[in-house]
Amino acid sequence: MAVSRGIHERSWKEFARWCAARGLAAMPAHPWTVAAYARWCEPRCPYQTILKRLKAIARAHLLENRRPPDRHPTVTRTLRRIEARVRTRGDRAALFRAEDFVDRADTPPPAAEAPVPPRSAKVRTLRSKPRLVPRRPAGTGRRS
Repeated sequence: MAVSRGIHERSWKEFARWCAARGLAAMPAHPWTVAAYARWCEPRCPYQTILKRLKAIARAHLLENRRPPDRHPTVTRTLRRIEARVRTRGDRAALFRAEDFVDRADTPPPAAEAPVPPRSAKVRTLRSKPRLVPRRPAGTGRRS
């Protein structure tokens, strides 16, 4: 019991520091604040740890006779989305290849490449005045 109390206290203190750094109220915490904190925690810790931290926030609110923010629809919806991202993490493809971002200081510079042929002489230019297009076809606008 003492171990979980210490975890709850550390989690609460971390949440309070997070709120203070952003100028938000930790007690009573707005549900949006708790949801934002959960999103902030998402890349930093596992999903189960996020749940434990939110339970610590709810416990601190209950001890102060406040409504716990963890059951608000904004928070529960945020947790469902975090859980869905955790479940599908392996199914998603990477947006960029890892080798595009690897430091290439160790590799020698590439050999001289063939010169790039010049572009064709046809040059595209923008119109000097943009043509305005009505949003609605004529006759379907509002009547005054």
